[in-house]
Amino acid sequence: MEEAAPTLAETVNHPLLWIGAITVLVVILVQSVIYLRAAKAAAAEVGMPAKQVRTAFRAGGVSAIGPSIAVCLVALALLPLFGSPSTITRIGLIGSAAYETIAANLALGTMGSALGDPGVDGNMLVTMLLALAIGGSGWMVVTLVMTPVMKRSMAAGTSTKTARKRSARWSVLPTAALIGAFFTMGLKEVAASFDGAIVFATSALIMLALTLLARRLNKPTLLEFALGAAMIVAIAVGYLIS
Repeated sequence: MEEAAPTLAETVNHPLLWIGAITVLVVILVQSVIYLRAAKAAAAEVGMPAKQVRTAFRAGGVSAIGPSIAVCLVALALLPLFGSPSTITRIGLIGSAAYETIAANLALGTMGSALGDPGVDGNMLVTMLLALAIGGSGWMVVTLVMTPVMKRSMAAGTSTKTARKRSARWSVLPTAALIGAFFTMGLKEVAASFDGAIVFATSALIMLALTLLARRLNKPTLLEFALGAAMIVAIAVGYLIS
């Protein structure tokens, strides 16, 4: 007699899922520490002042506030669908509700089900999580592979002047990636609805206003808060008009 598949309730909070979630978070924390130390070492190699390094870290931390709030909202939306450990893992790796829900629906669709379907059982959940894990692991693998490649491109033993030139060339890559990512995500939301266009315009205006104010008052520290403030205000506006 064929054994019945475990129910969704029996699977979502399984101890093995909690172990996996904690392991992923530990890996992410270790990676973060390694990259912070590597950034400080690289800054010293190219002659970047310690004050400028601290400013860059502070600006990055402040700018992360807005996305972090959005990630928390995403977590609340995913909890009923994925359960606590799976949501912690997915948000720790990706943080994109759009990607997670599309990938999850594709995985469940191959088994004749969908997110929110009462017929989803434990086996379906595990299959879906495996598909999400394979997709999310790509980011970690690319980071592990590309970081040493970019480091070798700096060619150890070169002069400080040469290192600065190569560092400047490599800085174009993340800048272009950020511009492309923000433009693509923003354009998609603008085309999706009028509310999305209002939120996009609000964030752009806040960013522009703070940038101009920082230049007018000669207060570069305002630029550190510009991105975070624009995101927080845009989230608030989106909540009010939705």
